[in-house]
Amino acid sequence: MKRRNSWLLILLLCTRAGYGQELSRYLVLFRDKAGSSYQVSRPEDFLSPRAIARREKQQIGIAASDLPVNASYVGAVKQTGARVLYTTRWFNGAVVDATAAQLEAIRALPFYKGIERDIPLMTPSVSSRILAVSGKLDQAAENIDHGAMTAQMEALGIPSLHAKGIRGEGMLIAVMDAGFSRAPALGYLKAAFDENRIVETFDFVAEDTQVYDNHFHGVNVLSTIAAYQPGVMVGAAFKASFLLYRTENETSETPYEEVTWLIAAERADSLGADIINTSLGYNTFDNPAADYTYEDMDGQTTIISRAARWAARKGIVVVNAAGNSGDLPWRYITAPADVDSVLSVGSVGLNGEKAPNSSVGPAFNGVLKPDVVAVGYGAIIGNDVGSGTVSSGSGTSFAAPQVAGLCALIWQKYPELTARDVVNVVRKSGHQYANPDNFLGYGLPSAAVAEEVVQKEYIVLGSEPAAAGDLLLFPNPVKRELTIRAAAYETGRRASFTVYSTAGARLMGQEKILEQDNRLDVSHLEPGLYFLVLRVQESERIMKFIRE
Repeated sequence: MKRRNSWLLILLLCTRAGYGQELSRYLVLFRDKAGSSYQVSRPEDFLSPRAIARREKQQIGIAASDLPVNASYVGAVKQTGARVLYTTRWFNGAVVDATAAQLEAIRALPFYKGIERDIPLMTPSVSSRILAVSGKLDQAAENIDHGAMTAQMEALGIPSLHAKGIRGEGMLIAVMDAGFSRAPALGYLKAAFDENRIVETFDFVAEDTQVYDNHFHGVNVLSTIAAYQPGVMVGAAFKASFLLYRTENETSETPYEEVTWLIAAERADSLGADIINTSLGYNTFDNPAADYTYEDMDGQTTIISRAARWAARKGIVVVNAAGNSGDLPWRYITAPADVDSVLSVGSVGLNGEKAPNSSVGPAFNGVLKPDVVAVGYGAIIGNDVGSGTVSSGSGTSFAAPQVAGLCALIWQKYPELTARDVVNVVRKSGHQYANPDNFLGYGLPSAAVAEEVVQKEYIVLGSEPAAAGDLLLFPNPVKRELTIRAAAYETGRRASFTVYSTAGARLMGQEKILEQDNRLDVSHLEPGLYFLVLRVQESERIMKFIRE
């Protein structure tokens, strides 16, 4: 169906302004954030508690790049008559619609730094054609009938984690796409809506919250993660929560879509998203002057790749489709799949062979790409027809979200890992990790192998007691009360117990005479990873525990 006609009429009228002067869209960059009313010491003023906690857990400090842009700079830009659509913290700038005269006025502002890529993001003719295209669970561990998705889920070993009760609970995944046509009406997404796990929606192309009257590609992608219709189809992390963002304008291809991705990623970051999944890629545009070359696929040049690098630096796992150009002259992965810290996903069939159209690497700077693969050739997906039925499709678009779901499960089970750890674990779980190539990367990941990697290479505290010398700490994870068991020869000595956050903040402390079993009430702590420091006379021992 067509997007709201009144809004479209206004947009059409606004594409020409000021006695026939044409508007163009630019990303205006500012010199600094001087005079900002925000401070890195008060992140709660501009980041959600979840976003702050994600950084603390991974020991990522709040930086100037997190600060919102200077509001007075934005006000000055508006005074030129230009329209400000969005601001960007990471690039320190604003997206504006401006005439040539307004742009010259902006260039004269003392804080002006430049125009991203020195080109308009969109032409007026493109601006005028933003249209829509029609287009309670049991928590106990149990076996689930994944229906038509069984084979592709088994290829990654996901059903074994589902059977253990690891299903994505507590994980927040941002899905950026071209729209999520009719998502609330689709039976396989009913559980996500009924349980209020669709946290936020926003259309960064049309600047409103409506994402359900656009393209169907987003629901195809989302179904491989979020579907829950046992016996029909069940996705990889069906108990996760989701941010659904439209950043792609399916009727055109312009650099502006890279910028909407940037703005959406910043929004996801501010809300505390753990994972971003994108089944999009950019190298050519409607205007050939804006095209990228293979030399630009170095993970550091394109707008969207630089944005993805920022997201990864903020502790988000970024998963991106490698692209579908493997059988075309271009052949290579597209941005942002070229970023070294992005988990880029290629496509294979159920037989494990590379899909003919799956893009290949390396990135131009020699970085191995894709990183891993999943079943995307003949993948089972949900469609937007009627109440939602089983369909199939081919493309890295449908392989990437399965890997994003696997990342969610791994991170749920091992919350002490950082985003970088999760990416590395998935890579190392690939079936050809010892001999990677630029066709399948490290290969098909395995949930079972990923667990082995975590247990061998990372300090993981599961159901077994944590040990430090002659001390044992249990249960771990813990809900209410920790027990610290000391050796008999240490009892009777004065000891201090201190609990710290991963960011180093002292949260609680206690002094006592050491007994064989020493109990510590931690029920008031928020769920997460903590350090317990035990000092006995001159000795000090540190143990990790998880409050669940």
